[in-house]
Amino acid sequence: MIGDVPRRADSSQVATQLRVIGALFMRELLTRFGTSRVGFIWLLAEPMFLALMISTMHWASGHGVGNNLPTFLFYAMGYTPFVMFRSIVNRGQNVINANMSLLFHRNITLLDLAIARNLMEAAVCSMIITLFVTVAAVFFDEWPHEPALLFCGLMMSALLAHGLSMLLAALTCFYEPLERFTHPLTYLMMPISATFYMLSMLPSESRDLLLINPLVHVHEMNRWAQFGDRVVPYYSIPYVLCWILGLNLLGMAGLRAARSRITMME
Repeated sequence: MIGDVPRRADSSQVATQLRVIGALFMRELLTRFGTSRVGFIWLLAEPMFLALMISTMHWASGHGVGNNLPTFLFYAMGYTPFVMFRSIVNRGQNVINANMSLLFHRNITLLDLAIARNLMEAAVCSMIITLFVTVAAVFFDEWPHEPALLFCGLMMSALLAHGLSMLLAALTCFYEPLERFTHPLTYLMMPISATFYMLSMLPSESRDLLLINPLVHVHEMNRWAQFGDRVVPYYSIPYVLCWILGLNLLGMAGLRAARSRITMME
């Protein structure tokens, strides 16, 4: 007598989507870095090179950043998180057009595509930031003041970029020329995001105006998490969380609206 053959339990919808996102993540990773390591090297070299140049200019002029802050680490910790934000927004906006053929698969949604691509960008940039922090700690005795808060700051930057990239990807389906403006606009955000300066250096009027930008709060929080009482931070975590919630809800709603406008071509 043959007993019942054991069967694999049906996977839940959540488990299925997690596997889909994992597969898409590996696909994005191989697509970006599988055939060439030049892209990864440049992703590491760009913030290092810029931080080194700015640090050298300040050193040559005899002007540091004060309070015995390491000049190179100060600028690297400002620019590298901004690189993550810019990279997620710029590459995430094109996620629909770049992966149109994958939407033939029933289990793949626009949200899965956005999460996989943006998660890959965030993971790679986070590795670079971790490398900077580790080198500073081991070789220059610059240990993070609040490592957990620094990690939260990086997560907030990634989630802000994730929500904005989903919203832009959806809007691009309705107005395709929008894609041409995203790259220059993300560069223009750099001077108003406290990437290379602290708010404590500015007058109160300018400070209050810049604090409208949630990225300013994130950068100020990251600096305090790294340097502690050597800096005077200005940030509000609830304010950033409100922006994260709003952008991500708008982004998901936008992707849902864009799905009906996508025409699948054989």
